Order: sequence, then structure tokens, then C-alpha cells
Amino acid sequence: MKTGFDWLVEDARNEGVLVGERKGKSEGERKKALEIADKLIAKGMSIGDVADATGLTVDEILQR
Repeated sequence: MKTGFDWLVEDARNEGVLVGERKGKSEGERKKALEIADKLIAKGMSIGDVADATGLTVDEILQR
């Protein structure tokens, strides 16, 4: 039988998993945007247009 503490621990664990999944998804999306930015720059697209197309900032693109 679960106690109040057991429920609290389980809820905290589940919340931690959700936070981790969100963070991982966000990092994956950013990584993909940077990969796309590299390809667009290699094809001669301007940094400003790459920023518009990927949602990255000009600074994020230039720091690559």
C-alpha cells in the first residue's frame, strides 16, 4: 500500500521525467535547426534569411 510519501516521490519522479523529455526535445529541435542552417549557408543563403527560415538568431548562427 502506498503512503502519502510514496505518492509524493512518484509524482516528483514523473515530473522529472516530463521535464527531461521536454528539455531533450527542445535540444533536439535546436540541433536540427543548426544542421539546417549549415546546409542553407553552404548553398549560399544569407545569414538573415537563414535566421528567418530556421527560427535561430543571427548570433546563434554566427557562433557555429
